[in-house]
Formats: sequence, C-alpha cells, structure tokens
Amino acid sequence: MGPVTDDAIAMGIDCASALIAHGCLDDFCLKLDRDDEGDADVDNGSGEDEPGAPSLVKRAANCLVESVCAADLREERSELSALKFLLTAGCRASAAAGADVPAAAGASEGGEVVAPAAPEGEPLLRGNHLLQAIRVCSQIYLRTDSESNRTTAKAALQQLVVTVFVRLERSIERRKVEDEMMVEEGGTSPAPSPGAAGAVASSAAGRKRTESASSTTATAAVTFPTRDHRDAYLVLRSLCKLSMQTSRPSRPPPTAAASSAGGEGTGERGSLPSPPPPPPLDAGSAPTYDPALESRILALELLVHVLQHPAAASILDAGPQFHHAVRQHLCASLLRNTTSPDASTAELSLRLFVPVVRRFRRLLKTEVEAFVTNVFFVILDSKNSAVQHKLLVVTLFEEVCGDPDTLAEIFLNYDCDLSAVDLFSRIVNALGRVARIGLEDAGGTSTAGIGGAGGGVAGTLGLVAGAGAVRAEMARFDHRELRLAAMKALRQVLASLHSSIVAPANGSGGDERGDIEPDEVGSEQTSEAALNGKHRDVQRKESAEVDGEAKAAPEGDGRRTVIELYDSKKRRREEESVAALKFNQKPADGLAYAASCGHVDDSDPADVARYLLQNRDNLDKAQIGEYLGREKEWRDGFALRVLRAYGDALDLAGMEFDDAIRYYLSGFRLPGEAQKIDRIMEVFAARYTDQNPAAFPTADSAFILAFSIIMLNTDLHNPAIKEDRKMTIDSFARMNSGVCDGGDFPREMLEGIFGRIQANPISLKEDDEARESVGAAASGAKGAGAPTVGLGNVFFGGHYVEQDRTRESNYQKEGDQIVRDTESMLRRRRKAARGHHHGHGHAPSGVKKTSRDSIKRHVSVKFVGTADSGLRDEYVAPMFDVAWGPALAVFSTAIESANGTDGTLASIATDEEMDHAVDNAALAIDVCLNGFQLAICIAGLCGNDTARDAYVRAMYNFTLLGSGHLLADRHVQCVRSLLQLGRDDGELLGVTWEHIFRALTEIYRLHQVWEGMARNERKEIKARERAARKASKEALQRSSDDGVDETDEESDASSELSDWNDVHLEEEMDKRMIDEANAMFIHDAFPLELVDSIFQRSTALSRRSLNDFVYQLCRVSRMEISGYGGHVGSNANDIDLTNDHYMKHHALSSDSRHGTGAGVGATQPAIYSLEKLVEVTHFNMESRPRLIFADVWGTVSTHLTSTALHEEPAVAMYAVDSLRQLAQRFLNREELGVFEFQRRFLRPLEAIMERSAHVSVKELLLFSVEQLISIYGFEGGDGGGTENFRKGMLRSGWRSVLVVLGTAGLDKDNSIALQGFEMLNKQMQHCMSVCNKADGGSHEEQPGSLLSEYFVDLVNTLLLYVSGPRQDLSSKASDHIVQLANVLAGGKVPLSSTRRKASPGPVALPGSARVEAAELHSDELELWWPMLLGLSQTMGDRRPEVRVKGLGTLLSIINKHFFPSSGGDTKVSAGSEEDSSPRHGDLQTLQLIFRGILVPSLEFEEIDGNSTSGFAPELLPPKFVHFITHPTAADAAASGADSSHHEWINSTFEQLMDGCVSICLRSLEAFDSDSLVEEVLAMLNSCLLSDSGHLAVKGLRRLQQFVSKDLELKDITDDTWATVSHMLFRVLSIRGLPPSSVPEIEGATDEQKDHMKQEHEEAMNEFIREQKYFSNRRYIGCNATMVIGSLLTDEKIAERMGVQWYIFLTSGLGKGIRDWERAAGIIDSHTPKGSKPETSASPPHYLENVLYARRWVTKFIISLLSQRDTSTLETAPCQHVLKEETESLLRGFLVKESSELCSAIEMRNICKMVSDLLDCFNALSDSKISSMKWLSPILSSCIQTNNVTIRTSVQILLTRLLKEVNSTSVTNGNAPPEDADKE
Repeated sequence: MGPVTDDAIAMGIDCASALIAHGCLDDFCLKLDRDDEGDADVDNGSGEDEPGAPSLVKRAANCLVESVCAADLREERSELSALKFLLTAGCRASAAAGADVPAAAGASEGGEVVAPAAPEGEPLLRGNHLLQAIRVCSQIYLRTDSESNRTTAKAALQQLVVTVFVRLERSIERRKVEDEMMVEEGGTSPAPSPGAAGAVASSAAGRKRTESASSTTATAAVTFPTRDHRDAYLVLRSLCKLSMQTSRPSRPPPTAAASSAGGEGTGERGSLPSPPPPPPLDAGSAPTYDPALESRILALELLVHVLQHPAAASILDAGPQFHHAVRQHLCASLLRNTTSPDASTAELSLRLFVPVVRRFRRLLKTEVEAFVTNVFFVILDSKNSAVQHKLLVVTLFEEVCGDPDTLAEIFLNYDCDLSAVDLFSRIVNALGRVARIGLEDAGGTSTAGIGGAGGGVAGTLGLVAGAGAVRAEMARFDHRELRLAAMKALRQVLASLHSSIVAPANGSGGDERGDIEPDEVGSEQTSEAALNGKHRDVQRKESAEVDGEAKAAPEGDGRRTVIELYDSKKRRREEESVAALKFNQKPADGLAYAASCGHVDDSDPADVARYLLQNRDNLDKAQIGEYLGREKEWRDGFALRVLRAYGDALDLAGMEFDDAIRYYLSGFRLPGEAQKIDRIMEVFAARYTDQNPAAFPTADSAFILAFSIIMLNTDLHNPAIKEDRKMTIDSFARMNSGVCDGGDFPREMLEGIFGRIQANPISLKEDDEARESVGAAASGAKGAGAPTVGLGNVFFGGHYVEQDRTRESNYQKEGDQIVRDTESMLRRRRKAARGHHHGHGHAPSGVKKTSRDSIKRHVSVKFVGTADSGLRDEYVAPMFDVAWGPALAVFSTAIESANGTDGTLASIATDEEMDHAVDNAALAIDVCLNGFQLAICIAGLCGNDTARDAYVRAMYNFTLLGSGHLLADRHVQCVRSLLQLGRDDGELLGVTWEHIFRALTEIYRLHQVWEGMARNERKEIKARERAARKASKEALQRSSDDGVDETDEESDASSELSDWNDVHLEEEMDKRMIDEANAMFIHDAFPLELVDSIFQRSTALSRRSLNDFVYQLCRVSRMEISGYGGHVGSNANDIDLTNDHYMKHHALSSDSRHGTGAGVGATQPAIYSLEKLVEVTHFNMESRPRLIFADVWGTVSTHLTSTALHEEPAVAMYAVDSLRQLAQRFLNREELGVFEFQRRFLRPLEAIMERSAHVSVKELLLFSVEQLISIYGFEGGDGGGTENFRKGMLRSGWRSVLVVLGTAGLDKDNSIALQGFEMLNKQMQHCMSVCNKADGGSHEEQPGSLLSEYFVDLVNTLLLYVSGPRQDLSSKASDHIVQLANVLAGGKVPLSSTRRKASPGPVALPGSARVEAAELHSDELELWWPMLLGLSQTMGDRRPEVRVKGLGTLLSIINKHFFPSSGGDTKVSAGSEEDSSPRHGDLQTLQLIFRGILVPSLEFEEIDGNSTSGFAPELLPPKFVHFITHPTAADAAASGADSSHHEWINSTFEQLMDGCVSICLRSLEAFDSDSLVEEVLAMLNSCLLSDSGHLAVKGLRRLQQFVSKDLELKDITDDTWATVSHMLFRVLSIRGLPPSSVPEIEGATDEQKDHMKQEHEEAMNEFIREQKYFSNRRYIGCNATMVIGSLLTDEKIAERMGVQWYIFLTSGLGKGIRDWERAAGIIDSHTPKGSKPETSASPPHYLENVLYARRWVTKFIISLLSQRDTSTLETAPCQHVLKEETESLLRGFLVKESSELCSAIEMRNICKMVSDLLDCFNALSDSKISSMKWLSPILSSCIQTNNVTIRTSVQILLTRLLKEVNSTSVTNGNAPPEDADKE
C-alpha cells in the first residue's frame, strides 16, 4: 500500500463525516482483537471506552475521532475536512440514544461516577473524545495559514462549545420535568439530586479539591447528575485553564505524526492539552509570536461566546461542581487576564466579566467585590495603567450598569450590607472622577492625573511642535474618549434606575415587606446550606448587634428590610466619621463617642484593640500610637491592657522578624518617648516569641533586636545623618552581640535584616504616598522650570519611549501586586466564611459575643436578588441619592466646557483634532442631556425635590437664555431638551416649572425681536424701492397706500440674513447684536407651535401637577410684570422701569438697530406668561371637574387680582379683560344645587373694585359686569332673542356682581359711583316690574326676578349706597329700601326660594338675637333682618342728614310693617295666634328688633370721640354747689363751644329714644303688654352702664322722663318699679372701688399679708387711673340723685311707687354717699402733698356730689318723719334708714366741724341740713320720739358743737328723750309684781 496522500486523508474524513451526518454510526460498535488492546477502549455506556474490558467493544464514532485526531492535517483541504467531521460528530446526537449500548448504567471510569444516559438524544462524543475534538479544532485555528480555515475553525469551536451547554440546559429541564412528574404521581417529593447529595456528603473532600491544583484530584469521586453535566464541566474547566496558560520558549513544531500520536499524552485527562508550538518562523513572520498568548485569547473568546449564550444561564442550576468551577477556575482566569499588559487579553477578560456578573453574581458576592475594589478601581486610579485600559474598565462598568437587575442587586448586596463596601457608591464616584480627567484647565489641555499617557513634559509643550505636541494631542484625544465613556456609564446608571422605577425588575415575587435573611449560597461543594440553615437565627442577632438597634419585628422573625439596613449602614458610617474626628483630636473622647453609638465597648481592652485595628486607616495613626503607649498608671493600666490585646489580635506566625515589625507598626505611628517605645516593642516581642517559639530563646532577646531594628531604620534613612556616619552591617552586628541569651544572633539573619531595612525602610503607607506625591510635584516643577533639559529627546520621541517603558514596567509590577492582593483577600474571606460556619454557635460558655465579634468576622449573607427581596422600586430612591450628585457634577462640567473644547483648545489644536473634538463634544452633550432628562424623571418619580430642582435649574442655566451671551449649539440643545422635558414629562416637574416658563418667556421675547427685525427689514426694502423708483423716473408714481404683499413676509424676513453672512465673535458684538443673533437662532430652532404645545398639554396633567404648573406660571408672570421674583398674591406691584434687572430683560429689543417697533416691552411690563395663563385656564376649564378647577382657579384668581391692581393701567386692564373672558366661558356651564362656584370664580372682581386705584380699570370692570348681567342675568318679561338660552345662567355669581356694584358706591370717583348706581337702579326697576306683573293674590315663585334668589344681597348692596359718601345716592338708596320693604311686606317675595343663608358680613345676626331668631323658624325674618340692621348702621354715620334719614326710615318700616293694621280692633293679645296677625308683626319680633337692632345702636355714641372725661356743665343738675371745683364763665363758654363733640348724643340719641318709646307705647296699645317697657328700660340701663358719662346722664334724664311723663302711672307695674329702683341703685355705686384698708384674716402668714397688701395697693392704683380716664362718670352721681329726688318728691309717683321702693332708694342714696366719701378719701390720699389744687374746669368732686346728695337725703328723712301713718314710721326698714342716715349726717357734721380744710360753703350747707333735721325731730310727738331711742348716743356726741343753734336743738331733743325715759321707768316701777315679772 502506497503512502497516504493529503487528498486521500481529506476524502476519508469526508466519508466519515457523511456517515456521521446520516446517522449510520449512531449505535454502531466495533469488536477489536486482543492485539489492538493498546489502541482500543471498551464502551462503558457513557460514550467513552474502558481499557482492559473482557469484551473489546469500541464505538465506531470514537474510533473515527481518534483516527482523525491522529491524522496529518497539514493541508488546507484536510484541515477543512477535519473541521467538518469534528463539528458534525460533536454536534450529532443519536435518535435512540443508548438503546443497544452494552454497558450498564452507572458504570465507573477512573473514579468518576456517571449517572444513567439520557433517555433520548445521546451525543456521539463525550468526555475525552469531545475534548480531543475541541483540541484539534483549536490547533487548526492556531497553526493554519488559511484565513478561511481559521475562521471556520473558530466558528466550529464556538458551535461545539455552545452545543455542550445547550445539552446541559436541556438535561436540567428534563430532570425538572421528571421530578415534577414523580411528585404528581407518587405524592412524595423526589429524592435529593445526586449533585446536592454529593455536595453534602463530600463537603470535606470537596473543600480539599477546591484548594488542590490537580485536575485528577478535583474530579475524583465527583458525582454528576448526568453525562451532559460532566461534559459541560470538563469543557468549562479546560477553557479556564487554557486561558491561564503562561508563555513558554518557542520550539520547532513537531511533525504531524508526532503531534497526533502525542495527543493523548500532552495534557492531563479531562483537560484540553496545551497548544502546539507555533510553526517555524519564515522570513516574513513576526518574531513576537506567542502561542500561549494566542491560546489564551482563543480560550477567552470561547468563554465570552459561551457565557453570552442564553444556555449559559443553566450553569447556576447545574450543581455545586459548576459553582466551584466558576469560583475557582473562571474567577482565577479573570483575575490573571484582567491585569494583563496585552490589550486584547485585557479587553476579552473585561468583556467576559460582564456576563459573569450578570449570570453568576449570586455565587460571586465576595469575588465581585474583590474584582471591583482591588482590580478595577486600582486600574482607574493607577498612574501607570494605559488610558486604553482605563477605557476598557469604564466600558465594563457601562455594560454592567446597563442591566437594571444587576445594578440594583449590587446596591442591595453591597451598599446595604454592613460587612461589605459601598460598591455602588464607589462605582458612581469613580466614574465621576474619570469623567473629569483632563478638565482641570479651562482649555481642557491638562494631561496630569489618571492615565499618565500624557505625563512628563508633554503637559508643558502644548505649543511646541514635534513629538511633544503629538504626545499632548494624543493625550487630549484619549482623555476626551475616556470622559465620554464615563459619561455614558453614568448615563447608563440613570437609565437603569429609570427603568427600575418605571417597570420594577422584581416582578411579583418575594415578600411584600422587602425583608432579607442570611441564608446559604450553595457553592464550593460544601454543606453551606445546612450550616446556614442551622445558624440563621444567630446571624440575625449579630446583624442586629452590628446595627446597634433593636428589631421592631417579633424576636422569632428578626428580619429587616434592605432599605433599613442601608439607612443603618449610612448612619453607622456617619457615626464612624464623627468618632474618627473626635479620636484624632482626643482619643478618649473618640472612644467614648464610639461606645455611645454601640461601635465599641470602651471598658473592654480587647474590644478597644479590635476597634483600633479595624479602623486604623480612618484614625490618626499618631494618636493611636500615643494611646497605646500611655503610661501604666493611666486608668489603672487600661492602655497597657489594650496594647497587649492589640498585639494578641495580630497573627505573626511564620513571618520574618523585620517583616513582622513592619506589619506590627503599620497600624500606628511610634511615639517619640523612649518609655512608650519600650512598652510597645515589649508587647511585640512577647507576641512574636509566643507564635514563633523557635526564633528566639527568650522574649528579651527579641525585644532587644526589635529595638535595634528601630534604631537601624532611623539611622539609615535619616537625611540629617551623613553617609560616612551611618550604621554598617558590622556596627549593627556589634550592637547586638551577646544579647541572644548570652550569645550572638546568626550573622545571616542580621545581614538579611540589614539588607531589607536598607533597601526598604519601615514606614507607614501614608508616608510613602506623601513622599511619592511630593516627588512627583518636585519633578513636575523641575520639568516646568527647565524645559530645555532633554529637549532633543522630547522632540524626537526618545524621552517618551523611555517613559512608556518605565510606565509599562511599573504597571506590570502593579498588576502582579493586584493579583496577589486579590488572591489573598479571597482566601481570607473564604477562610473566614468556613471558620464562621464551622465554629458558629460553639463558643465556650461564659464568653460574651458582642457586635464587634460579628463585625470582625465577615459574615456570609445570602445574596439578595430583586425578585426575592420583596421590594418593588423602594431601592431606587437611595440609589439615586448616591448617584445624582456625581452625575450632576459630571454632566454640568461637560456641558459647560463642551467636554474640553471650549477654551484655549482652538488656539493649540490642529484642524483634525478640532473636528474630532467637536464631534466628541456633540456626543458628550447628547449623553449629558439624556442623563439630565433621566435624572429629572427619576427625581420626580422618587420625590427627590432637591435633586430635581438642581438638575432643572442647571439645565436652564446652561441654556444661557436671558444672560446676554451668544448662544451656541449646545445651548440650543439644552433649550430643546428643556422644552421636551416640559412637553413629555410635565407630570414630574413640580416647582421646577418656573425655569421652563422663564425659558419660554425668553423664547417668545426673541421671537418678538425677530419679528421686529423682519418688519423693519421690510420697511427698509420698501424705502429703497421707492427711492430707486423716484431716482430712475422710469416708472409711474404709484399710489402712496400701495404696500408690500403680506405673502412676501417670509422672503423679506429672510433677507435679513444677509447681515449675518459674516461670522462675528462674541467679544466683537454688543448686546444688541447678540440679542438679534440669538433671535435668529431661536426663531429657526423653536417655532411657537412647539411652545404652545406645552401649554396645551396641561390638560393631561394630574391635579397636583396642574396646581404646580399654574402656580409657577403665575410666579413667572409676576416676575415679568413686576421685575422681581415675588410670590403669587403679594401686594407689592410697584416697579421701577429703570431697574437693572428689569432693563436687562426688556431693553435689548427696544435697542434694535432696526427701529423701535420691537421695543414695546420696554415701556410696560411683559404679559406673555399672563396671556398663556389665560389660555391654560381656558384649556382646563372644560376638561376638569369643578372641584379640581376650583383649586386651580384659587391660584389663577389671586394672580389676576394682583395683576389687576398693578400701577400700569394697561396691564391692569388686560387682567380685568382676561377675567371677563374667563367669566363668560365659565358661566356657560350651568351651576348645580347649592354649589357656589360662580361666586368663587367672580370673587376677584370684588377685590379689584375695592382696591384698584385706576378709574379706567374700574370703568372696564363695571362694563364687564354689565355685559355679564346682560348675557347671563335673569330672563326679562318679554324673552326672545338668539341668546335667550343663556338667560338665568348667572346664579351664585349675582352675589359678587352685587358686591361689585355696592363697592362702586363707596368709590371716591363720582363717575364710578354713578355708573354703579345706574346699573343697580336698572336691576331695581326690573325687579319692581316683575313684582308689578305678578298677581297680587298669587305668591308663586318668579324665577325671573332677582328678588326670588338674592333679596338679601340686593339689600346689602343698597345699604352700601345708603352709607356711601354721596348723600343724593344715599337718599335714593333709602327710597329703594323702602320699596323693597313694601314688596316684602306685601308677600311678593317668594319665601320658598330664599332660604339659603345670606352672605356673611355686616348683616349677620348678633349672638343672642341669632339664637332666638333660629328658634322662631321664621324665613321671612331672615329677609327683614339685614334690612333693619343695615339701616341701623346708618346711625353710625358722621353726617347728621344720613343718620336722620336712616333712623327715620328704620322707625318708619318698624312702625309700618311690624304692627297690626289700624282697622278694627287694634289690640291683639300677646299670646294670640290668630291668622290675622302678620308673620312679621308679633310682639316677639319687636323684642328681637329691640335687642338686635335698636340697643346695639347705642354703640355709635363712640363716634363723638372722647366722651369719658372733660368738663360738661350742661350735665350738672340745678342748684349744684361747687366748693372744690371752680368752673368759670370762660370754661362754661368753652364747653358750650365743644358741644359739637357730643352731636350724636345731643341729636341722634334723643331721636332714637323717642322712636323706641313711641314703639313701646304703641305696643302697649296694640298688644296690651308691657314687654317692650322692659326693653326700653334695658336700653336705658345700657346707657347708665356706659363708660361715657354723657350717655349715662342722658340715659338718667330720659329714664326720668319715661317714667314720669311717657308712661301712665296705671301702666307701671310693681316689676317695672323694681327694675327702675335697681337701675338707680346700681348707678349710684362706683366701679372698682377698693376697700379703704387691707382686710385682716386670722391666721394669715406674713407672706400672705404682704401679698394682700400688694394686691390692695395695685387695686388702689388701678382705681386712681380709672378715675382719671373716666372722670365724666362723676356726673352720674349728682344726676342720679336728682332723678331719685324728682321721683320721690313727686307725691303721685311716690304714692304709686310705694314706701318699699321709697325706703330702698333712700337707703341706696345713703350708701352712695358713703362710697363717694371713701372714693374722695382714696383720691386725696394718693394726691401728692403740697400740690396745688386743680384750677381748670373739671367734673364735680365726689365731696360735692356728697353734699348735693345729703340735701336730698335730708329731704327724704324729713318727709318720712312727716308721715301721718305712724305704722310706716315704726317699721324696721324705716327705722333703719332713719337711724343710718341721721347718724351719717351728724357724724359727717362733726368731722367737717373739726376739720380745718372744710370750706365755708360746705359747712354752711351741712349746718343747715342738720338744723332742719333736728327741728323736724323736735316737731315730732312724744310718742314718735319715744320710739327713736337710737338718737341718744349720736345726739350726745353733738352736745359740744360750736354751732349754737344746733347745740340748742340737740339739748332740747335730749331733754325730751330723757323725760320719756324717766316716765317709762316710773311706770315700770309702780307696776304690779306680776307685771314686773312679765317685764
């Protein structure tokens, strides 16, 4: 047989492919001889062959695969055929899998337990044969010279690998279906899966396999649920290992036969063998070919392809073996390739990380944290990593953040986990830092910072040509791209948050409370499920201790919401920051604060040491060292115990001595005192010796060596020590000789320590970083200061080549360190987790577990997914709180600087760079604006008003509208985004509508500027055409009124563009030119239709959003009108047109070079927003329910009212006209029921009419009201007309209309008042005509009459005219009221439709009267009452004519309509209920009128001014004697001249009382009842109790007249006399008269006595003040005495009154005399001694009243003594009065006689009274004298008087009394004994 050619090989492989493809070899096996045993395997039923089996059976497909793999595949055709065969065989599955397979299920091969075959679709290739097929395909891919074969090989590999995982997915789905069927059929749950059982049963072995590097060990005794699981696991593991293959030296490629034959042995079993070495390099081959690198790239590409396939999701459900593979192999591959200097490898590894995180983040909580913090952040912060590498990391973050679920779960599992870092927050902040790289300079040319690609002198050679300029340009290019990528990532974060809150990612699963609990993760083939289930409650308790707060849920539940955990963590971070700040100032205070927050137990040294160790990076390490080195006596050695606990917390086992010292001292700075250093190093030596007992014989040796190392470190690295004096190795050895337990330390150990210390000093990380930063700054300054150094290298690039090599070398070192640190971190975390699960709950008894223990251990908490967290979108708000600030800073910086293009870049960049920069800036602006929109929407949905306001305000500021700057494209884009936001997302804007409306206002203003420019342009064109026609004289002169056609407006307007063909810089343009340029820009970009659509869409807003919309529109309108940002509804409308702020917004258009046509806004405020407000109100009026529209109208009406009160008449009139238009639109809607929406809508008209200062505005308002009445008023009698259907639509609005008309009557302008009264008169005429047409006997309701609905409001309006300033209108209005009274009395006002309550105001019933009126249930009285009360108000008018007219009208109405008719019997019983009595004409109604109408009218006495003090001689009674006050004729004349001050009392009071008395007398006749007599007396009593002395005196005199003249004595009952007597008795007393001395209380303490004394003094002072302010009340006493005297001296009245009230009044007058005497004494005692008596006229003195009253009392006593009826005199009351008053008179006489201050007038009058009284006593008969034995004591005291006449009378009277006594004694002595006994 000849040699096998390549064509033959290819043909054979093609035949084999055909056999496989057609299923000919699906179940075909071969039986081989014993001689072929070495090449044959026995099929074990798993798709593979078993060596050494008795029956040598081999599957045909496996034989063919082995043959193909061993074939020589050098030619392209054979390669292509092999690829086709392997792909066909690898993807082929038999139709009836395993039907005739001769191996038993569950056979074992190589220690691997394989489950039975799948029931159908058995693959042809499994296990090693599958791996061989993949290996051959990869070899072809790596070594082929054909690009097509290379592409085919890669596609075949992808198809093979994906097929394996698709089979895995299907296998998992089949098992799930089988388990469900078993449950349904058997009723019991299926047995645990082999994977789960194996995981639990072999946890220890699995853990060893995890740590072992041998694949054989890793797969030994591993149970796979199916063979598909085994195949997928082998492929995944093999690809991961292949991706980590390291480079090897190149060797010659083996021959095909050698390569194929060695295929089985080139790699371990179950793994992909190593790739073959590359083919020999020919002349054109690159010498840098690395086969390992190519293999890694291929493996990474396959992994990316697999994990991006949907079938990769099945790995999560495939069992713990796959979890182990992902954690150990896949993560290890990612770690080593991510930091690779090769760009392709790094890119693929970072691309691979995205699907890993998205699919396996539940398994990789620790790994993800380690990758992000230890790898990605380090790359971003590194100065040595390339910008391209940073760009890849940023792109990775963008892709990760693009998945809302992934982003949310990162936040939930890291930022909300107390034991994890704030990963989401750090990602956002890192992106924020990256997005500002290179923007430190204004021009964006900075190359410092992250990246280093533009480092060195490139930053100083921006203007230098050559390599430096190219280098700087490349750096700027890279930075722009990096910033753009970071912006996209931040935008993606916001997009994910927006997606989460709009469409929650969790669906409907999970607990609604959003709780989490620690649980198993199910990873690394351990029994974590059982362990976590066992210790779940303990973890909950530790989580609670970590947080420091008690759980609100029951103890058994113990779950906490994720958001609560986040808040707790945030609060804990804040507390830690405060504690660190306090600790850095004073350690004891910081520890105390931390203890108060529950972070540390400051009484436990171990816990304090733990706290210092854990927070060493946040605390000041110098303070930590000082605290640890405190003296032993401090707090009984507490610091020393903490130091020992600190040392015990460190693990120094196995470390070199100097490395242990470095580790020990890394947490604090050694203090300066030697004693403290000794204590610290002594603890270290003891700890190191304990953990390394073989290192030193004693701890003292370790201590001495440690101290020596500290000295060595100081000596070697102290710059102050010269080099020749530094310590050497010999001196270091001599210093430590003989200290190692009497011997020397090994020389090798000392040399190693010396060398390491010399090369790397012991220092803190902070010191190293500070030195690096100082060195970098120094080198930068050196480079800047000496730019010529190495300039040739700079120009020719040699300097940068060396710099790049250095940077790459440093980055390689950083990458190795990253790998070591990350692997170390993962090992610690996994070890801590295993230690936690094994040791959890087995602490020794008596050991206290604290929250610090749980913090020290990294507790593994169940990964919380969005689906099982129970949350909808509650996590979005805290996530947004973290993200919005950095995002706003980034977006704002990018927009402001146009991503670095705005500045000096144009002066240094090339044209190509500028083009790229502009394109990049456009993309950045789009990204930023999209981010702005997303952030605003999220803020609105989350309710974050602060963020929303900040974003919208920033966007508005970036529009530059109204700033006077020239707009660029990015500013116009900002305007467009802002308008789009208002159009599409108005529901979320809230108060930020203000900025949108301000932008719309400025857009409209610029449109107006453009239109002005166009008009002026047309005028100029027109003028030029006329000039040309005139100059040429070739055409006939056209008519002067010919103009340019309107249709040419657009073309004419476009002609103005000719002025702007030349480009102008902003610095060369003035404000006018800038304004016109902006106007053209805005006009072309934003048509007004777009602006109008925003206002039209207000109808789609919700109620709350509409309120915000309208409120902010009102606010912006106010800014336009008033030139400032006042609040809606404020009263300040005055503006200054010269104000800078105002002129800045309005002067530009008027300054246009095209003329003043566009400058209208400069002469009056702009009203654009006001116009739009009216339009918005129109839009929402019809579409909104009235209750919702009422809220909106409240805001709109307030603003329109404020605008209508503007000082500019045009603006005010526009507001009034807007109200008219809106009112007409609103009144078209019928008002239902008892609602009063019309009243609320028209109420602004009332305020405008009342407060407006412009006559033109009021005229327009009245015209508008008249128009509303004519259109919507009540239908007239005739009807007809096309608009008759609107008649009667005005319902509750009538009240506002009538108020407006009434307010017009109070206006100062006559035209307004006349216009208003004319309109009101028309309505009155209409009402009267309706009443006249009504049938007199019919009381049916007349719906067309104003009287039937708003009678009370009509009356109130007329009353406003009655009290108005114009007397003629007042008179006419009074006449109208009389007409209304007649109509009402005639029953022509239907009562059924007037039961609605009158509007509140001046017509409301008083309190008492309102209650009684309600009891009457009188609908008619509700109509009468406002009329009567309003007329009574006219008595308070200062014009006498109005008062007389009003009072006369009131009394006329009462007399006319509230009494029975005069025909027939005029007397009606008070209790009669006959039908003939009118409804409004009963006695009870008259009583209400007295109490609610007439009596309150007395309050108008106050209009007379101060009537409580002053001299008023007209108030003195006749024959009043002055002996203290001295009124002169001039005073009397002056008081007469001042009588006008009491005009109301002198005129209206008399008329009022006459009218009341007249009504009272008429009621006596009509009702035969004296009820109104009591009402009149009540009125008079109100006068007597008034503070005004004038009114009280008038009341007293009117009372005298009423009793003595008006009433007939027969009509005065005993009750009336009682009322009168008590009224007079009360008026004699003095209000507030304190006792003359402090009352004495038995048993009172000194303190109580002092308090009573103080109160008495205060009462005295208060009484003195009242007597000063109310001095006129002293007129009351003398006048009351006069009234009593006139009544008691009238024989008829006294007889009718009776002796009882005679004695009562006499006694009351006597009591009043004594009160007056006490009051006079108090006043005199408080008058300063030596002060001159008052010489001016004043009210009478109390002593003068006393003298006047004694004269009357003396008359009353004499009258009593002169009674003929002795029985009256002998009564006890009479005797008491006689005794009391006689004693008072005589005692007063004696006092005055003995006083030197008594005047002669007073003494003379008293003597006269005493003498008359004694004469009267002497004139009595002996029988009467004998009954007055009480005279003897008082007469005896007067026997020594100096007055002869009195003394003689006293002696005579005493003699008579003695005789009577003696005679009585004699008679008693001669009496019989029995009589004597009786006596």
